[in-house]
Amino acid sequence: MPILSSQARNVGSGQRLLYVDGFAGAGEYSNNVQGSPLVAIEAAAQHSQMFSVPIVFTFIEQRKDRVDHLRNLITTKKHAILGTKQLSVSPIEGDCETEVLRIIGEHENQRRKLGPAFFFLDQFGYSSFSMDLIRRILGHEVCEVFSYLNWNLLHPFMTDQTKWAGITKAFGGDEWKSVIDLRGQAKEDRFKEVYMAALQSRGGAQYTFPFAMRDHNDRVIYWLFFCTNNIRGLEEMKKAMWTVDRSGGFQFSDKHSAQLGNLFSVDDDWLANHLFNEFQDKEKSVREVHEYVLTRTPCCNFKESLAILERTHRLKPVDAPQGRKSCSFAVDSMIVRFVNTATPKQKMLFD
Repeated sequence: MPILSSQARNVGSGQRLLYVDGFAGAGEYSNNVQGSPLVAIEAAAQHSQMFSVPIVFTFIEQRKDRVDHLRNLITTKKHAILGTKQLSVSPIEGDCETEVLRIIGEHENQRRKLGPAFFFLDQFGYSSFSMDLIRRILGHEVCEVFSYLNWNLLHPFMTDQTKWAGITKAFGGDEWKSVIDLRGQAKEDRFKEVYMAALQSRGGAQYTFPFAMRDHNDRVIYWLFFCTNNIRGLEEMKKAMWTVDRSGGFQFSDKHSAQLGNLFSVDDDWLANHLFNEFQDKEKSVREVHEYVLTRTPCCNFKESLAILERTHRLKPVDAPQGRKSCSFAVDSMIVRFVNTATPKQKMLFD
């Protein structure tokens, strides 16, 4: 929220940050646990930073009774949850895709910028919004999407042809059918890959990254896919994911709910070795290494890994700026060479 709001004056609307929850629900569950609308509002209200622009929360919900309950919750808890920040909250009764397209259309017709905006599309199934909706959102500057896909509801029914139209709507095409005859982990992995490819090719997302929720048996229930065209947005979302799962797998499991980040296989040494194996005998700018780490690895921090490589003589700066301290990589344009230090074999006499 602080990052998106700071962009409002530079490249966005200049007036506000828009946060849209497309499937808001009633605001709380039957066991009094807060739903996503109140979680989002409190995250903003209790944030340590003041935002440069007001935040406009739009909560879309199709069922009138849920909208009424959410509106009443916000009214009764207003002083407790809104705090002193500039927060505007509007529950709306309606269909997610219809209402989001209406919001987009109003901005386009009035030649107003839609972004900065964050759209949380946490649907109640798998066919409640189309890939085209994501494309319309991401076609606007400084807009990001968190897209939900329920594997638990999808994979048992893939052979049911009455469900095919809904899945094809979500993907924007029928290439997902290639997974029907697969089994087990291969089916799960391939389905995720196909959806991520569709988010990029049809949804217009330059960068995508998945987050998995698993049940108490460690089986995937659903994924949330973060979609953005801003690499800084990707970096910040990955940092947030790391606070939940320090293994780099970006998942939360009920089986391990008492020990967040129970796996520690991905660390600075792992990334250093990965980068060396990928780029040995090549030259890259620090910026190129950073983008590779964000888009092609589970990691987001990389400079300590470069420092490890320099200390072990597997990396050398090519055009280090004057006064540079050893093992520092503050200049994005600096070129580094990944040096293969292996000693070549002695040439045999009759080779």
